[in-house]
Amino acid sequence: MTTRRAALGGALAATGAALFGRPAKARLLPGKPFAGQRVAVLVPHASQFRAQEKRFAEFTAATGIEVAYNYVPYAQLRDKITTEAVAGSDAFDLYCWLDAWGPSLALYLEPLDALLARDGIAMDRYPQAYRQGASFGGTVLGLPIRGHPQLLFYRKDLLAKAGVEPPRTWDELVSVADAVQRKTGVAGVAMYYGKGNAQQNLFLWLNFLWGRGGDLFTPDFQRTRFAEPEAVEATRAYLDLHLKHKVTAPGSVQFVEQDAVNSVAQGNAAMVMVWWWVWSVLTGSKSTLEAEQVGFAPMPQTAGGSRVSYAISLPFGIAKASRRKEAAFEFLKWVSSPELEIACATDKSDPNTADIVVTHRASFLDPRVNAANFGLHRVAAESLEGSRIMPQLEVWPQIAVVLESTISELATGTKPVEAGLAEAAREADRILKRAGVRKG
Repeated sequence: MTTRRAALGGALAATGAALFGRPAKARLLPGKPFAGQRVAVLVPHASQFRAQEKRFAEFTAATGIEVAYNYVPYAQLRDKITTEAVAGSDAFDLYCWLDAWGPSLALYLEPLDALLARDGIAMDRYPQAYRQGASFGGTVLGLPIRGHPQLLFYRKDLLAKAGVEPPRTWDELVSVADAVQRKTGVAGVAMYYGKGNAQQNLFLWLNFLWGRGGDLFTPDFQRTRFAEPEAVEATRAYLDLHLKHKVTAPGSVQFVEQDAVNSVAQGNAAMVMVWWWVWSVLTGSKSTLEAEQVGFAPMPQTAGGSRVSYAISLPFGIAKASRRKEAAFEFLKWVSSPELEIACATDKSDPNTADIVVTHRASFLDPRVNAANFGLHRVAAESLEGSRIMPQLEVWPQIAVVLESTISELATGTKPVEAGLAEAAREADRILKRAGVRKG
């Protein structure tokens, strides 16, 4: 298994090697006006960022600006940003932040609209969800450098043995999972209904909710909608995979995301719906699967409904306290350029820097990117159509905890769905009123 993977990686490395070092056309200002400055960037650990670091000499040669990435564990990133920002520290010129944190960090990030307009950079080069996640209150606060669409991963061999194709709708997901279970003895789909890991059990629930015409709130947040009939129906469908149809992997009630992924990787389930970066986990050295056994497809949709899924992004934004804002923006243009992300996503020569992430719409369809990554990006582009993000609301984390606990409890089947959602909605209303979001 290791030999075959190594051979495959070697074959793909040629594509990346051809692009490595190619200049990134990033609309950089002529004349190196900020030469001699040093830009510090706070980022979490990711192979994508290590791949960018390998190319920093290119940026310095073009601008005279030095750059340093300062890594912190992802779990500590938000606290570190907040500590630095509240203190007015200028130690970092750019922050990498999760889109859901935007409302709470907006005061500490430099608006970019004027600079983007000056240099002719349009936000429509990104998918809808990534544009939403990089802005707050109509103001662009960052450029999406890292992002994750959701995909359906499945065992090609098990679906073939059951005589079924990858599901395109949620109804098909049930029938496919049932056929796999009956004909192979392997659980149909690994779900993750458990709580306690950053509200992961909401990630798939939102697909059901939005796909069936429901929502969390009205646009002005003056009405809570997740206890309305559409939401109740959507939640039942989400829970029925386990409670009614019984096509889920054992343990799904307690599973968080990684548990579900491990269930497929260890051969205990045929399908899982999760972020696209999981491809490397399911086909990696710790998996029992060969790359040839693992397929991927767009997220299932509600039959007859609009295409929609949940996506996340991690923009880079300029710290308001920075004293090197113009130099930071030069780097931001460079690090967000399509040329750079294509070079990084196609370079498979070093496992430590190999990564799949791109964020530009054109990059998802780029033939070089798809040739180096098994066609993953064309499928991800389909999943991103109509994609959405968590509500841009400062108190959303508090409400998300309420919903996380509610979904986890409902998955046990011990409480009616209507009652559970109604109780959660009342608590959300109280949170919104205390925060002054609700009028009157």
